Amino acid sequence: MKAQVNRLQAVKPLGGMALEISYTGGQVVRVDFSELPERLAVFADLRKPEFFRAAAIADWGHTIEWPNGEGLDADRVMEMALEQAGRADTLAFRRWQERNRLSLNDAAHAIGLTRRTVSQYRTGARPVPRTVTLACKGWEAERVHAPA
Repeated sequence: MKAQVNRLQAVKPLGGMALEISYTGGQVVRVDFSELPERLAVFADLRKPEFFRAAAIADWGHTIEWPNGEGLDADRVMEMALEQAGRADTLAFRRWQERNRLSLNDAAHAIGLTRRTVSQYRTGARPVPRTVTLACKGWEAERVHAPA
């Protein structure tokens, strides 16, 4: 499988514990990180405003990192943005593609779409229609029940 590389390009602190994050693919998302220190003790320092605002891009655009070395990878940040935006359709599509280790081309071929359409579904540029969600589930079901 060819890796889907959508790296972080810029990060800008907003009010509270929110960041505006730009990706190399052109997407700009807003992510609220306020629940992170509550769920994971390793992110406790994020509660300090000056520390939180020190977020920077690291690892050649693959992670957001804070001064203590803790960070999140670009894919997880995108998933958080999709979750917060109520984009369960896009999240389910991304997880289907990743679970089955499908490149954009392979995913497009599997469900009869163009590579461009699959890319737009994956990034959230277009909502994923219910018929596509069902096609993904059907494709998986066929693979599970296919003779060995």
